Amino acid sequence: MPADTTPHKDNPSEFPLKHVKSFTHVVDYEPFWSPDGHQIVLISSRHGGLKVHVMDADSIDGGKDMRQLTTGTGEDDSPAWSPDGRKIAYVSIRDGTSQVYTMNPDGTQEKQLTKGLGENIHPMWSADSNRVLFNTTHFSITPQKGKNAPSDNRVIGEKIDEQMELATIRLDGTDLKRLTTGGGYTYASFSPDNRFILHRRIEAGASRIFIRNVDTVDFQNLSGSSDLDGWPAWSSDGRRVVFSRRVNESFQIFVMNRDGSGVQQITDATGEFTNPRWSPDGTRILCSRRSPPNVTLAV
Repeated sequence: MPADTTPHKDNPSEFPLKHVKSFTHVVDYEPFWSPDGHQIVLISSRHGGLKVHVMDADSIDGGKDMRQLTTGTGEDDSPAWSPDGRKIAYVSIRDGTSQVYTMNPDGTQEKQLTKGLGENIHPMWSADSNRVLFNTTHFSITPQKGKNAPSDNRVIGEKIDEQMELATIRLDGTDLKRLTTGGGYTYASFSPDNRFILHRRIEAGASRIFIRNVDTVDFQNLSGSSDLDGWPAWSSDGRRVVFSRRVNESFQIFVMNRDGSGVQQITDATGEFTNPRWSPDGTRILCSRRSPPNVTLAV
């Protein structure tokens, strides 16, 4: 369902839900805007399996212009367009593990960035498009040592506690950097100025949104006492955050200022609204709407 996020003329802080329209009818989810706002990359089952697709952002014909970018037997997840528009990062599940890949927006020049055991998910880009930020259990693995270790130094071993941490990696697959310890980190993204990281953390049964300073590692809880928040994303100017919050047994879309103030509910409709993304011009919010048996897009 499309939500108009133009501020109300009598109350500039109010974003009314003006009209409803569904424009997809199969499993279409995890949408992400191109930097110019003209296209959307997403995961779709339209052509068999869950694959990365791209479509025009102004399409209202049920996604008939949707083009499939990835092929193969594995399933794909979490596509993200680079800020410079030159690459798309995504997750592909092959040989039993989730790895981060990049490709050109037309599906060419696919490259695997992460390797080894462990789950590598939810890729996002640094503001300069030089690194990919992602969630990984790679650091929860004990590498095999001794005479039985593989000669090519592949990371193998057993998973210990499946702790999900944040890490970054260069586009050539080198310089893997661990950013967190303690586990529970997911759905992270750099601020437009690259100075902060927005993320969800699951701790003691609560799911909350935090912002952390990249240099000082100081962090702030933006969720307050709410314990069922997730899928945070920056506005293009870095001043606001859109996210999903559990309300009356369903997830709805909310926005707030980057310091956690000014929380406003955007959607109030049947279904689970997740994976929200602000349009580059800040006027629209794109998200997934799950209303079994359908998973569709809303904007």
